[in-house]
Amino acid sequence: MQSHEHCNGDRSTSNERGGKVLVLLSVCLPMLLGLVGLVLDGSLLMVTSRDLQSLADAGATRAAIAFSDPNVADDPMQSVIAAIQHDADFGNFQIDVSSPPTSGPYIGRTNYVEVNLTQSVPTNLHPFVGGEATQSVRSRAVAGLEVSTESAAIVVLDPDPSPVTISGLTGGLLTVTLPSIQLGGLEVLGAGALEVDGAVHVNTEWGGVDVDGNPAGEEPPLGGLRHAISCTPLVSLTKMKAREIRVTGGVGNPNNYGHVDGGEPNPLSANRLPVADPYESLPVPTVSSDPTNVSSVEHGGVDVVSLPLIGPTTRLEPGVYEWINVISGRVVFEPGVYIVRGVNPLTGIAVALTAGTIDAEGVMFYVTDSGTFSPWTGFPDISDSSDSPPPNHLSSLLPSVVINTALPGSKIHGLDDPGSPYDGLLVFQRRQSRNPIALVASDLLLLGSDFSGSIYSKWGQVLFVGQGTYDLTFACGTLRIVNVLDCNLTPSKPLSPASDVYLVE
Repeated sequence: MQSHEHCNGDRSTSNERGGKVLVLLSVCLPMLLGLVGLVLDGSLLMVTSRDLQSLADAGATRAAIAFSDPNVADDPMQSVIAAIQHDADFGNFQIDVSSPPTSGPYIGRTNYVEVNLTQSVPTNLHPFVGGEATQSVRSRAVAGLEVSTESAAIVVLDPDPSPVTISGLTGGLLTVTLPSIQLGGLEVLGAGALEVDGAVHVNTEWGGVDVDGNPAGEEPPLGGLRHAISCTPLVSLTKMKAREIRVTGGVGNPNNYGHVDGGEPNPLSANRLPVADPYESLPVPTVSSDPTNVSSVEHGGVDVVSLPLIGPTTRLEPGVYEWINVISGRVVFEPGVYIVRGVNPLTGIAVALTAGTIDAEGVMFYVTDSGTFSPWTGFPDISDSSDSPPPNHLSSLLPSVVINTALPGSKIHGLDDPGSPYDGLLVFQRRQSRNPIALVASDLLLLGSDFSGSIYSKWGQVLFVGQGTYDLTFACGTLRIVNVLDCNLTPSKPLSPASDVYLVE
């Protein structure tokens, strides 16, 4: 009997304990499910948030590049949204792209783009404990353009130059024989060193190597000696020194490049994004764009031929000319803008300042190949597209401008009027013109060459033969610099620095 009673007592205790466990389990189960849900669903939300943030960062960077590139033909907003959707390999989400940003420290600031991504993520266990069936995950990123270089002295704009040689130059203007083919977007030929107190930006994509000798850029046409920047090939007779050298493609020999300040690292940087045209928004000259310096008075074609020293002084006024050809004598250009819309019928050149004594201080030559250009409306040049280069079916072109400043007593300076949009410009060629511009400023007679200003020819080739120190800047399709000996560019009105895209939030 005792044994039987003991057995009944054990069953009673076991049942009581089992009931307590069930009660405890029923009380704790929601908490356990909540903890498991927190771990599982929380992990899912964290992974989704991480992926969504990476997508937002990449999208903002891509958007900033697209919004800053004037050559993007499609709607940047739609192209960025499509790119983000293409890159995503998970779920549907809402995309908001704003430029400028609508929130945060960069609100309202141009050149910045804000990307907001929102995705609804279904949860697995949260609904069992009273939580929401879905959770919203949000990611935000802001990227934009910020200045990344010093102000520039040289900007070469043509990504893939067409082969052009300059014809019609007299032998007296050039002291060296130039290669018959284009060697680079920027060529430094001759002997001696070119020193640039500023940055050099070259958008040409032709390949070569970077500062470490690694491949950079695209394979150039014809290969061989052609690179985005080319110092005298095969033999290193020339060097180029600058504060920064930024090139979209590559160079032939990185040892040909250096910093203007001795001891500083090589400033060459290859495989970079192209820079913007520093004069992209500059209007063609009209009476309304600059009433102080632009005149509508027509003067026809002008040839100046007079006896040196003892002949009368010829004075020219701003206005509209068919051509200007100075052969000899003394000429004074009154300050202002000279619109030249034709060419000399004998030379085929619009502006030729090749001899005599020239006093042209505070002037700008606007050279257009349109004989119907109107100084009142700017038509037809005002309708030119600046995004794509004009077609080129010729391998040899006459120059539109030839200026020889290696003449005793001559002074040629760009427009000097801080209130004018053309302040500092000496030559502004119609954007859709490919005609070369030839400038000679070699101090061969050791008498000094007084020459300064900015040269702008969007798709044209500029040839500069120089020796000495000059207050010059160049923004052109391609540039050939022939430094007879050492040549220095020290611009007092440098061009815009380059900007790069940075992820700032």
